[in-house]
Amino acid sequence: MKRFLHRATIIRAHRSIALFSILLIMFTAITGFLLQHAKDFGWHQQSIEQDWILDIYDVKPAMFTSFSVVNQSQQYVTQVEHLWFHNTAQLPIQGGHLVGAANMGSLLVLANQHQLHLFTQDLDLVESMDVSLDGAIRGMGVQRGVLILQTDTSWYQADESLLVFTQLAAANTARLSKITTLPKMYAQVLPERVTDLHYMRFMQDLHGGRLFGLPHWMIPDLTAFALLFLSLTGLMMKWKRSRVLGQL
Repeated sequence: MKRFLHRATIIRAHRSIALFSILLIMFTAITGFLLQHAKDFGWHQQSIEQDWILDIYDVKPAMFTSFSVVNQSQQYVTQVEHLWFHNTAQLPIQGGHLVGAANMGSLLVLANQHQLHLFTQDLDLVESMDVSLDGAIRGMGVQRGVLILQTDTSWYQADESLLVFTQLAAANTARLSKITTLPKMYAQVLPERVTDLHYMRFMQDLHGGRLFGLPHWMIPDLTAFALLFLSLTGLMMKWKRSRVLGQL
């Protein structure tokens, strides 16, 4: 009788833990499967866009700065964190600090503090070139069809190839690209929050229990404990059943 009660207790515990652990095991299995195939889904390159996920990582609203494009009315270049946009089209450059933009006929020229980025009018990147002046570029403009760059202490004039910059003897009166307010029709299309976080990182944190505090952190441990417990109690039930059958 005592052996029967002991075996019944093991069976009840096994069934109770099995019911409790179903959701834990399913969660761990599904997130593990998705993580295993994250690269197949392209999640290692796809930035997170869902607001509720960005809220979990406490991603703040993006800071953005817009410049008017000299010689091209109603056209704007905007930097949203590390991303650059022409109106609403994302440009294939990142980083740096945008200081201006100018339309030079066949080329659209954008500048950060130490580089010029040359684009076709179709926004194909032609070249990114370093510029060595007496300091960081603070402004960019056009005068009589010639590109002008401004540093903290000097003005420079570019040649036709945009390769050679000659220092000017006096302050220049070029029309500079200026910070402006981006029209609402463009601003509402640009991303409100920008992050380098990708969906693969989210799946890693979700699977590893690193997102929702202690309860989430305990899921992998509870899943491992449940599987170990079920394996041991299963073996015990099998062993006790074999003994009972052997005594018949």
